Amino acid sequence: VDSHVKEVQHSTGGIVGEIAAHDGDRVKQGALLVRLDPTMPAANLAVVTKALDQLSAREARLDAERQGAGQIAFPKALLDRGGDAVVAEIIAGEKQLFETRRAARSGQKGQLRERIEQLRKEISGDTAQADAKSHEIVLVGEELVSLRALWKKRLISIDRLTAMEREATRLDGERGQLTAALAQAEGRIAEINLQIIQVDLDLSTEVNKDLREIDAKIGELMERKVAAEDQLRRIDIRAPQDGVVQQSIAYTIGGVITPGQIIMQIVPDSDSLAIEARIAPSDIDQLFVGQPAALRFSAFNQRTTPQINGTVERTSPDTTTDQRTGISYYTVRIATTSAEVARLGQVKLVPGMPVESFIKTADRTVLSYLVKPLQDQISRAFRE
Repeated sequence: VDSHVKEVQHSTGGIVGEIAAHDGDRVKQGALLVRLDPTMPAANLAVVTKALDQLSAREARLDAERQGAGQIAFPKALLDRGGDAVVAEIIAGEKQLFETRRAARSGQKGQLRERIEQLRKEISGDTAQADAKSHEIVLVGEELVSLRALWKKRLISIDRLTAMEREATRLDGERGQLTAALAQAEGRIAEINLQIIQVDLDLSTEVNKDLREIDAKIGELMERKVAAEDQLRRIDIRAPQDGVVQQSIAYTIGGVITPGQIIMQIVPDSDSLAIEARIAPSDIDQLFVGQPAALRFSAFNQRTTPQINGTVERTSPDTTTDQRTGISYYTVRIATTSAEVARLGQVKLVPGMPVESFIKTADRTVLSYLVKPLQDQISRAFRE
């Protein structure tokens, strides 16, 4: 007897937390059979959710830094859960980090701008000195003109003229040093301005790199979250159909169910009766769909249990070999009606119960039974 027994399995397995149905219990479709311990699935979901919250908050902070915003625009989904202590801590941490990093950048730029201000003051001082040197050089130049005229008239000594020329050379050299210092200071200001710009460029590079990594991690964690939520939803193992529990292996709280393990079977008690019969390959040509059959249940008292009628529903397309006996056979499925099953009375039909099936073929006379073997022998003899 085959009545579509359903095997109850769990794809990921787990630890048995509650057993609601045992062997022999009659259950309705959707009824709780076994509840797995939710501790591990819930912990796994909590870890993944926290990691996603951290990445979501970090992504918002990085986006605010990239845009140069004054504050972080956290996702609404995260803000809505701000009452959660863990989420509140994550948000507060990112806000603090945002302010700290902004203050650090501001301080770094401030120091660079102070250095520029110092250089501008140095430039101002050096410019004043250079102007003074230029004025001195003009005066010394005028004096040299007078001294050279006097020396030509032999009114002064050559030493005095030479001393003044040395003074003019010294002043010109000092003015050149000041001019070089001014150019160097202007160059340092340009370099520092580039450093200020580089602070923002470095931030942009760092932020964009981090955002790309976060996007990849969020995608991975979202998949893990879906799997974790699905696992948590499926801690309740429920009956796939109405029926009776049998062959349950869930009988210990704390026991382990491995992935894909058959936990129990649900034997339906409302399905229509169906029989699978084995037919010898030599007889398969005599069978067809719709062929009438008589069914006898050898497990019951034959004097009180009637035969019931059935109909061939389908035949297998090829033979199957019994691994124990090595005999090949075709499988034929025979269906019957509820009215025929009702004729059996109060007997209890169990899946796997043996049934003798008698399938009616063509009508034959007694003479045909006697002559047929001889005809077959003669036919083979002539072929040889």
